[in-house]
Amino acid sequence: MQAIRQIVDVHNHALSVLLPDDFEAEKVEIIVLPMDDKPRKSTMAKFRGTISKETVQTLQKHVEQSRNEWDRNI
Repeated sequence: MQAIRQIVDVHNHALSVLLPDDFEAEKVEIIVLPMDDKPRKSTMAKFRGTISKETVQTLQKHVEQSRNEWDRNI
């Protein structure tokens, strides 16, 4: 299978793709993905409210128990 990847500019909601002369196909599949010009900033704030307070408390207890296990004499 021959594949071609191009990054093209969109003008007036249209784009043009030029294929090389040696590309032989009568039907092709075109997938259009938006390309971000600038990287997105990711912060932990976007996760706020995704888990319940009870889940947070349970996870916190588990972390504390795990830490305490390292402090005991074996």
